Amino acid sequence: MEKPFHVAILSPERPLYEGEVVSLVVPAETGYVGILADHAPFAANLITGRITVRELSGKSVVFNAEGKSFLEVTENKAVLFLP
Repeated sequence: MEKPFHVAILSPERPLYEGEVVSLVVPAETGYVGILADHAPFAANLITGRITVRELSGKSVVFNAEGKSFLEVTENKAVLFLP
């Protein structure tokens, strides 16, 4: 079984998503980046593109990031700040 980690996707108005997931793929400035459980601490500026979250059930949830945003990964927690 894949190990889960926590993801929070936040906007200035409200949280857009929060939950335990098995993978996260985001559009970073240097290309798409995949995050799994136990990822090393990581921070990146994000650009316009698709954010894909794969839940424990296997279901994928897709968000469209528009404009610049930011990702921070620490201690099995990923937080995305969207404009």
